[in-house]
Amino acid sequence: MQINVSNSPELGSAPKPSNRSNRLGIGWILLAVGVGIVTGGLGTIMHLSSFWTGSFGLPWGVAFALLIAALGQWWVGLGSANLLAPGIAGMAQYATLAVMVGLSRGDHFSVPLNAQTWEFVPHLVIASLLWHAGLVVLTMVVVVLVNRQLRRARDEITELPTQVADLHPPVGAADTR
Repeated sequence: MQINVSNSPELGSAPKPSNRSNRLGIGWILLAVGVGIVTGGLGTIMHLSSFWTGSFGLPWGVAFALLIAALGQWWVGLGSANLLAPGIAGMAQYATLAVMVGLSRGDHFSVPLNAQTWEFVPHLVIASLLWHAGLVVLTMVVVVLVNRQLRRARDEITELPTQVADLHPPVGAADTR
């Protein structure tokens, strides 16, 4: 019979190592894909919205679409406490964009990138380019930001026991009388 070091009677009751791994559970993967599909679909629908100011349009829809995409990735990343979740959500957003643009008849979710559209509706061309390229850049930025936030939270958690010990000094025999 083999005795593990952590269960050895000489050492007393040593804590067993945690079985928690950094793997992302199937529930979080499915949630990240679902959030990515929903936010990617909403963003693809909204990114061409613009406000005409007379001679040119202001593409407010692309800013709104990128905000929705970022918030979805951020929420999934912090909720799962894993860096893969915002990446999975970002990939699902981009896949949703590709499917919606590829399967739609006509130019409902994108504008053709040619000289004619650049001449007449340049703000829509810019909005399409920002949405298509912005999702990739946004996903990388959100992964970095989630990583920074998770490290900060882990550091605060590891500092907490020392802060509590400083607030409550150990009780000695003289203090219990």
